Amino acid sequence: MRYGAKVFGRLRGLNGSGMTNAGFSLVEMLIGSVVLIVVLAAVFSFLDMSQRDYAAAAAKSDVQQNVRVVLESMAREMRAAGYNPSKAGCLSPPAGAVTALATSPASVTFQADVDNNDCADQVVYTFVAPTDATAPCDPGSPASVGKITRSVQNWDGAAWTPATPAAYEIAQCVTSLGMTYYDGSGATTTTPASIRQVKLSITGVENSRGSSARSYNLSTDVSLRNS
Repeated sequence: MRYGAKVFGRLRGLNGSGMTNAGFSLVEMLIGSVVLIVVLAAVFSFLDMSQRDYAAAAAKSDVQQNVRVVLESMAREMRAAGYNPSKAGCLSPPAGAVTALATSPASVTFQADVDNNDCADQVVYTFVAPTDATAPCDPGSPASVGKITRSVQNWDGAAWTPATPAAYEIAQCVTSLGMTYYDGSGATTTTPASIRQVKLSITGVENSRGSSARSYNLSTDVSLRNS
């Protein structure tokens, strides 16, 4: 009987494959949990860093593309400033290239055929500063957004119409629009009729959404072909 009890006790400690069912101790489980937590923390930290880098690169690309597109668009139209077509049926507006200088907020007005109908139009670009310049630019908060607007008028024989043109946004998250005017000798001027070249610059800021925002400035020189 004693021998049989010993054998039965040994067999009771064995599983079906003849191996002992020894589980993990509490210390081993705690050590394993700590290792798992450390590994997961490292993985999540790497993912968070990668996401931040991607967001920063995307924000940089967005603001640079935003500024570049509007700069090139403005420069292309300003190069044609002063165009006074003579197509039959077109009413000739008063002569002039750049008819208004930059003020605060920055604005420029000029004549050009921007709709390709061989009749002169009057184009107005205006910088609208944010009402809350201390807040980072976030389109979800309109008070924080600086922008550039564009409007177009047509000459009806007596005046530019509509008298109050509808202005629409062409760029957001802009902090400044600068224009320096030069005459034919390269000297700066404030006389519209003397303007032959314009240095155009735009500064944009990242849509930071609470992060530290970076600013980018692009500029170009515009020669007025029809002056």
